[in-house]
Amino acid sequence: MFGFGKKRVDDGKSLTQPLPEGWQVVDLGLLGSGGMARVYRVRDEVLGREVALKVLRPELMKNDAAMASFVTEARITALLDHPNIPPVYALANDRKRTSAFTMKVLEGTTLQELLDENERDGVDGVSAALEVLLHICDAVAFAHSRGVLHLDLKPSNVIVASFGQIYLVDWGIARRKEELPQEPVAAESAQGTPTYMAPEQAAGELWKFDERTDVFGLGGVLYRILCGRSPHAAATAEKAFEKAVAGIVTPPDLVPGRSALPRRLVAICMKALAANPAQRYQTVEAFQGELQRYARGLSQLPQHRFKAGEAVISEGEPGEAAYVIIEGQCVATRLVAGQPQELRRLNPGELFGEAAVFTGQPRSATVTAVTDAVVGIIDQAALREEMERTSFMSLAIRTVASTFLDLDRQLARQRQQGQVVEQVLRELAFSGARRTPWQPLLAKLVRSSAATEDEVSSWVLGATGLSLEGESLVLRE
Repeated sequence: MFGFGKKRVDDGKSLTQPLPEGWQVVDLGLLGSGGMARVYRVRDEVLGREVALKVLRPELMKNDAAMASFVTEARITALLDHPNIPPVYALANDRKRTSAFTMKVLEGTTLQELLDENERDGVDGVSAALEVLLHICDAVAFAHSRGVLHLDLKPSNVIVASFGQIYLVDWGIARRKEELPQEPVAAESAQGTPTYMAPEQAAGELWKFDERTDVFGLGGVLYRILCGRSPHAAATAEKAFEKAVAGIVTPPDLVPGRSALPRRLVAICMKALAANPAQRYQTVEAFQGELQRYARGLSQLPQHRFKAGEAVISEGEPGEAAYVIIEGQCVATRLVAGQPQELRRLNPGELFGEAAVFTGQPRSATVTAVTDAVVGIIDQAALREEMERTSFMSLAIRTVASTFLDLDRQLARQRQQGQVVEQVLRELAFSGARRTPWQPLLAKLVRSSAATEDEVSSWVLGATGLSLEGESLVLRE
């Protein structure tokens, strides 16, 4: 058990630092260590529970800046009472320069480790990683609402705990926005992780730090999810700093082996990673909203306005895009015996035109705006991207679409056959002789039905009571 003033030889694995008076803990082993501090699992003998104890590294105990940063981290983290930020229980800082704080024990895996594991195993973990990132956005947005910037956002600072809890950790270089200079001052040495830093952070320009600096960090996490590497990946830290200061980021889809990435995610990522803060998402909520719309399949779509009576798609044309009605009403029609026949009315939120895209078949109907209408356009590539996110769903939808079109074609041919036979019966009825020359009638039927001679012949001669006698078509008794 450790208490005030007790000291042992430091081996880097055991808790050897003296603790403040009144703190009684049992060392249960090292949980992790960094450049400034170590974290141990301990049992708090006073409260009778296991906690994580964070202590400054022994060699930094006399470093005023390190001590101040350590205490600031504890106080900032304690200020942020949020489900995705681990709670701080207690802080001790005494005149003997003994400093420590206790916090919730986090048992789990870092997002970095999960991504590495997925890549080793060939697992597509993008959707699951996006869900984690959305939770981290919640944590960062909450910190911003309290005037705090994290400034070290990266996958290794995200913990996915054993039962699905998600935490953003390591607030060691976090800054209160109110304490940052508002006007240009001498640049400071950059703090943080150069491979994920925004240009203003890498340059040490404190007066430029704001919420958008963290937006860049979140974009960096998204980049890692998409590309398997950080935005400023380089052979050395110096090269990474150079890339960070210059704001040089290779677009995810240009990284070797990553050309098939969803275009919408690539666009979201690159906007968050813009070198100029004015060109980034201006808030974490804006970045998060775009991710949510993508994750829910509701990415912002190009829109087009159609006037009442204007055709959106036409029967028989190639299917290169699908459409969703945002405003107004449309009607779907099909030509039957040369006349448009209404199939159904389409209202806001309804999708149309997707079957032709999936099957590669021509459009089976015309869709016309009944009122002035606004439709969202989902081009072929975007629609396929959405559906290919799970190969099973893609296969299922393709199968349903193909089956629907097959049945639709069969019904259309049956209707066409019925109309041809009906036309023949009318012709024979009007003749009064129950017979008529076949070749002239056949040519007329082909023109009116747009079917082939073989198809028309099989339909007519297969009908009950109709037969050929010489050059004439005869209606038998």
